[in-house]
Amino acid sequence: MTEATYATPWYRQRWPWLLMIMPATAIVGGIFTWWLAANANNSMVVDDYYKEGRAINQQLARDDRAAQLGLAATLAAGSPGDRSGAGGIAVDLRGRLDAAALPDSLTLRLVHATESSLDAQLTLRHAGGGRYLGAGVLPGSGHWIVHLEDPQRSWRLLARTDRFDVPLELASDPVLAGGRR
Repeated sequence: MTEATYATPWYRQRWPWLLMIMPATAIVGGIFTWWLAANANNSMVVDDYYKEGRAINQQLARDDRAAQLGLAATLAAGSPGDRSGAGGIAVDLRGRLDAAALPDSLTLRLVHATESSLDAQLTLRHAGGGRYLGAGVLPGSGHWIVHLEDPQRSWRLLARTDRFDVPLELASDPVLAGGRR
């Protein structure tokens, strides 16, 4: 018998294996996608859409209330009058609020755009003249949404930023703060 009469078996050929790579990759990718879908946290899915819709309207009402009061604020790292070097956070609140109407404290929420584990909430105490001070350190880089609100949650000021090394202006209008209206 000659060599030509003996055919090599299919599994010793290169072409069947090359043709099987794509379907095998699709199967592995499908199994991995199924595993991700089964084990991922679906935190954006909401059960009660009506309740969420009402909450959105309440948020917009808080923005409108801040706009009615003409509120604005400047957020800066550290307090300029602090010579101890302890740093901290200073907020200067401006608007049509008389001294008696200024709250004793404000809540500052720093919400990271993608990593909820980096979110922080700080309480700022009134130091007089519309200035609020708090202990803490502003975060470094990343995309942040900054919320400033009174304890009764009747108004809020917003800003979006990716840097805290310069003073940050918080506005009562979500459009100015980088949001949608």
